[in-house]
This record gives sequence, C-alpha cells and structure tokens, in this order.
Amino acid sequence: MIDAINAIEVHGGDADAQLAKQVLALHDHFVAASTRLVDAVTIGDSAAARRIDLSEAGPVFDAMRSRIDAAGEARAAAALAAFAELQATARWILIESPVIFAIGFALLFGLWRILERSHQAARETYREIAQLSKLRSEFVSIVSHEFRTPLTGIQGFSEMMRDENLTIPEMREYAGDINKDARRLARLITDMLDLDRMESGRMTLNSEPVDLNRIVAETAAQFRLSAADHPIELDLDTRLRDLVGDSDRLTQVVTNLLSNAIKYSPTGGPVELRTERADKTVTLTVTDHGMGIAPEHLEKIFDRYSRLETTETRAIQGTGLGLPIVRQIVQMCAGKVWATSETGRGSVFHVELPLMEAASQAPGAA
Repeated sequence: MIDAINAIEVHGGDADAQLAKQVLALHDHFVAASTRLVDAVTIGDSAAARRIDLSEAGPVFDAMRSRIDAAGEARAAAALAAFAELQATARWILIESPVIFAIGFALLFGLWRILERSHQAARETYREIAQLSKLRSEFVSIVSHEFRTPLTGIQGFSEMMRDENLTIPEMREYAGDINKDARRLARLITDMLDLDRMESGRMTLNSEPVDLNRIVAETAAQFRLSAADHPIELDLDTRLRDLVGDSDRLTQVVTNLLSNAIKYSPTGGPVELRTERADKTVTLTVTDHGMGIAPEHLEKIFDRYSRLETTETRAIQGTGLGLPIVRQIVQMCAGKVWATSETGRGSVFHVELPLMEAASQAPGAA
C-alpha cells in the first residue's frame, strides 16, 4: 500500500502529493485502531472490539476510500476537461500544420500516460486497502476461535473444580488440563507479539555460536513424546560447524516447522529432519508425507495471516503465524526459507543459513 501511495506522489502533482499525505495519515489511524481491535480480541473484550470496529477502524477505512474515490473522480473530470481543450487546440493545429499536430498529439499522449499512471496507483491503493480490511476481518475471526477454545476449557474445568466434590487425583487432572490450555493461550499471545516486533524492526537477535544439530536433535526428542503416529527421523551432517545466530530463535524455527509438518500430516507418517553443510551455508530440510500444498500457494503460506482454508485443513487448529515467524527469523539471520510440495504427497521446507564466516560478513546478522 505504501508503494502505491508513493507512486501517486511521484507521478502526480501537488494535489496528488497532498492526497498521499492524507491517505497515509488515515492509514496510520487505521493501523492504530486495528491494533487496539486485536488487543481487545486478545483479552476477550468483544464489546470493546465491536466498538472499536464500528466507531474507529470502520470510519477511518471509509474515509480513506472516500478520499481516494473523490480524488479519482476529480482527476477524471480534470482529464476530460483537459482532453476537450486539447481537442479544440488540435483542430486548430491540424489546420495550421501537420508538424504542430504531431507535437500536440505527443503532448496528449504524455498527459494520458500520466493520468493512467495516477489512476493505476489509485486503483492499487484501493485494492490494498480492501485487502487489508479483508485480512483484518479474517484474522479477527481466526484469533477469536483460537482463543475461545482454550478459554472454554479453562472455564469448564475451573467451574467443575469449584462446584464438585473431587478427589485429589481428579483435581490434579483438571489442573493439568487448565495448565495446558493456559500454555496454549500464552503461545498464541507470544506468537502475535513476536511477529509484530519482528516486522516493525523492534526485535534484535543474539549473535553467538550455535550448534544447529543439537537444536534439531533436542526439538525432535521433545516432539517424539507427543507424536507417536509420526516417527521423526534425523539425518544430521557431522561436518556441520557452528552458525552465528540466536539459539532460542533458531529453536523456534525448528519447532514451528516440525509442528507444522506433524499438524498437516493428520493420518500420520514419518517426518524427516536433515542438515547439510555446503561451502558457506548450511541447509535444514523438514520433510513430511502429509496433504501437501498447491503450487500457487507456496509463496502465500509465508505471508502474515495467510492460512490456507481447504476441506482438509479447516479442522486443523492454528492462527497462520508459525511460518511468517519462521521467515522473519531466518531473514534476520541473513538466510532464506522456501517450500516445495506436491499435493497429496507431502511438503519439504528448506532453510538456508550462513556458516560463521559467511554470517560475520552479512549485514544485520549480529
């Protein structure tokens, strides 16, 4: 959206620059209102969320659309007037001299090009605003569902502990269920805050030698306890030297990828984790034999809140934040991440990270 507004400012005139500033100001208000809306949903305050949506976010969005539509109509009217004036001038030029007519035609074509660029930028801005509103609505719906599930469990078990005469073993069992749901809520909130800090540039990574093989092995060991239907196989390159990175964040990368592989293999099957050293890089691959991803969605899965909704995935829990967090962390480590997949046959996620010598020269690796 910012690129589209900048295009309006560069290719247009003073009025377009003023429009760009106004839309940017409204956009800032819209982002702030959306943030408050998410916060309200996070704490379960549906009344506040609805109030913010109706009295703040919605009106600001409508104001942005109104400004863009009004500017487009004004520019169209100005263009039509200019076109009519040029037509009258063109008739005179046609009578006077073919050469002058050619010059006038070139000026008319140049004006049309500027007008078309301005309209294209305005259309792109409107499309971005509409897409942002759609993503906001989808995210609020997803987060509401993901928060409601553990909250329902916490409420139900706590009411049973309060109202029924339970034995100590039963109390411990219900307390364990409450603790599990509370940890799930904490993970959801942490994921949301981490991604926001990463995308806004407010998160910095530790720069220290990291043993990726150890991180992969320890993460796999933790998942084996709760994923009996998914045998986890390791193929770790013993030649691998230390990376420069943040141990906690790289653990988060491996955890998210392994969790994703298990989650989207609902019928079971092995999951393979492999590390391979190259000249100046190391590649981690996580392979599953699950439902797979359509080719047109392989890039979208790393976008924020881009959770693929199909008949098979609809019953799978998740906010769609895991893979965007993976991409942000990998990019902050001067690496890259991508996926290959075949529908119905499984997916392979690739993470390429620099070795110590290469990372010491990469900007932003520290």
